[in-house]
Amino acid sequence: MQSWHPSNPVERRLMAVHDDWRRFRSDSRATLLYWQANEADQRILAAYIQRQHKLSNAVLQLISRFDDADQYPLALSQEIAAFYAVARETHIASVGQRQTPTADLLALTASLMHHHPDVLPDLVLILEPESICKPAQFERWLDELLGMIERDAWQAERLRIILTGTDTEPLWWLTKQRPHQVSVLHARYHMESLPRELVAESDERGPEADFRRLFVALNDTVTNGTPAQLETLRTQALTVTQRHAWFDQSVVVHLLAGAAYLKWNDAPRALSAYEAATQAGRQAIHADHSAGNKLVINGLFGEASVHWVQGDFRRAAERYTEAAQLAESDQDGLLAVEGWRMCSECFAQLTRAEPTIDAGLRALDAGAWIPSPMRANSNLQMVAQRMLGHMGILHRRRSELTSRLTALYGEDWPDTTKPLPADEVTQRFADEQRNHA
Repeated sequence: MQSWHPSNPVERRLMAVHDDWRRFRSDSRATLLYWQANEADQRILAAYIQRQHKLSNAVLQLISRFDDADQYPLALSQEIAAFYAVARETHIASVGQRQTPTADLLALTASLMHHHPDVLPDLVLILEPESICKPAQFERWLDELLGMIERDAWQAERLRIILTGTDTEPLWWLTKQRPHQVSVLHARYHMESLPRELVAESDERGPEADFRRLFVALNDTVTNGTPAQLETLRTQALTVTQRHAWFDQSVVVHLLAGAAYLKWNDAPRALSAYEAATQAGRQAIHADHSAGNKLVINGLFGEASVHWVQGDFRRAAERYTEAAQLAESDQDGLLAVEGWRMCSECFAQLTRAEPTIDAGLRALDAGAWIPSPMRANSNLQMVAQRMLGHMGILHRRRSELTSRLTALYGEDWPDTTKPLPADEVTQRFADEQRNHA
């Protein structure tokens, strides 16, 4: 194992993450680590932590949300107990009620390490609350937790806490209170460079490999390059795609250019790029490409977005209408709903009430192609809420709306048009798949 060396860009990054992990684990002074990384680097950090969790009983990812200083440690205790009792079928020693939920949490972690020293010589709790709406309270709870750990020398040697995030100045108050216990690591793994490095180290040859290299370079240019560099790479990439009649890849190149120019506030060039994407998509249709309509739809959505940004809602509505009609021909519910939804929004901006309602109702009609368990967390929900806003109880066309909502959601549509949590959507979809199996 000592002689192993990383042999590719992914392994080199994982080794860098592992080195940071080992440094923290070997630092006897730091009890809590805030592991800061940018959005791109968060991906490999999350993958590494998940792997540690799967490989070791002593590394726990805890996702309970933070509401307050009493609820959170109780939720963590329940999460830890459930993991070891169910997932690992490990005996949980009973822990009597202490003075506070935080004391109970630490009593639980101590009990686990005392009773299972063979598998839990130490313990790492990775706290991953989905969102923290009360950061000051959270820091003060961490202060309470760290204070209790500090007073327990045995557990202080064995228990570690990790938080991850993108905040460049995290836990400002807590780091001032407990500089000896809190460590902040500003990690940098350069994940944004990974595609370019993988392509550079690849020994693939041929037009597909040439295109991949150019496309990776194009992506980098959107973030760090100039319009002149973008056009040079775009021309080179299109030379490859047009030579081999890869119309779908031509669409992708034009869409990328359109997004770049829109980001750079160059509306004329953005529109030109999106129009080129639409044209390449039409060529794909003529060549019987299976995704031809979707390629054109993406180009039309791009054109419409430029018109929307410029306040030309009439032209935006025209593009969204054409995109929605193409999506209907494919019975693609998500794209059709989105096209008609945005068409309705355009007409609303133009204060044209009847076309606003007509387009919204067309969006609801297209929602029938979206599987029912997915409707609650799709763009269909926005349409339903907007139409209810446009068409009050006394609106002369209200029955047209309610009949569609009843068809989509059932008689209890006033409740079911409210978005569901993502995990419930997943469960409903799985149940429906089993019912149709």
